Amino acid sequence: MLAGYIFGNNKRNEKIAMTSPVAMTIEDSVTMMFMVPRKFKKETLPQPNQLQIEFKEEPAKTVAAIVFDGWANDEKIEKYKEKLKVALDAKGIKYSNLFYFLGYNAPYEVFNRKNEVIVELRDEALNLEKTIN
Repeated sequence: MLAGYIFGNNKRNEKIAMTSPVAMTIEDSVTMMFMVPRKFKKETLPQPNQLQIEFKEEPAKTVAAIVFDGWANDEKIEKYKEKLKVALDAKGIKYSNLFYFLGYNAPYEVFNRKNEVIVELRDEALNLEKTIN
């Protein structure tokens, strides 16, 4: 549905450049997000033909991330989510419970695929001067 929207299935039949990453909440596989090019503001985006598509502006966030390569699947995403939690817990860094999967490559790209699992850090964690390697 979102791919159709950016490929021109909208009220203006306007194509929108594909950007990366594509984000998806891990707990709710229905919620997928595309970032749009900077030239657009929420008010200037073409209206979608589908009522399920909604526009949201997300404020800047500080997140922790873990990167992995290859093709992503539910099993791999869960594995890296757990690794990220273990690393943050070991350093005493507080985080929210909303994890996202970020995919950076087009579906036809076979080599050098980049993926991330991220989680927003809690306010009290932002004051820490800790780094996870």
